[in-house]
Amino acid sequence: MKPHMFEPDAIEGGTGSRGGQDGAAALARYEKRQQARFLSREKRKKQYRLIGWLLVAIAVLWGMGTLVWSGYGTLKTAASREMAIMRLKDAIEDRDVAALQAMLRVTEETVPINEKTLAPLFAYVERHPEAYEQLDREFARQRKSGHVYIKGLTSRPPVFTIHVFENRYVFEPALYFLHVRVDDPEASLVVNGVKTEEEATKDPFVKKIGPYLPGAYAVTIVHSNGKKKTARVELFGGARVHEVDITK
Repeated sequence: MKPHMFEPDAIEGGTGSRGGQDGAAALARYEKRQQARFLSREKRKKQYRLIGWLLVAIAVLWGMGTLVWSGYGTLKTAASREMAIMRLKDAIEDRDVAALQAMLRVTEETVPINEKTLAPLFAYVERHPEAYEQLDREFARQRKSGHVYIKGLTSRPPVFTIHVFENRYVFEPALYFLHVRVDDPEASLVVNGVKTEEEATKDPFVKKIGPYLPGAYAVTIVHSNGKKKTARVELFGGARVHEVDITK
């Protein structure tokens, strides 16, 4: 996903007609995001009701003896899977760190699941409510294909890979790396306000940093003279390794 320079949205614009136009545009974007979040919540409510009726139907039919074990198990597994997916989306929207800590499984020890590391994810879905629809499409593809994504071998993994771990559904988030092109090999990099450790590459003007959970990140280059330049990078799908040119 191509990084780009950015200015934060603001409800209030500057002075004069340009400021009024900027404020109106920002307000329109805000209202559009609010409407998208509302529609997403309503969709999940309908899904919850549908799964609830499905579980009731399963119980009734099983009590009547009209389902065989295999059919019962298939329906129950499908309902449990969809319920887990909806709980994941609810936890992200509600910024429920504790719930996400229970649902997310990361094998990389350098990436803990906590309020700080989840903040970029919350920021991304705040700006892009349509992200939930992207997750739905990815989960549907995983269900249909039954493909197993092997860490390190899949160059474009789903944002979240769903699988069974200790008899329950868990989600493994994609971990992303950044190859940042700089104009000064001695400059340091700061990501979301935190100075980061860099890994050298064959090109002295390209630094590798990561891994990072899905989300929105601000990558800042800090020169020895104090000069700074920031680029915004959104990591939500696509390749595991994203190229960032901060020299432009």
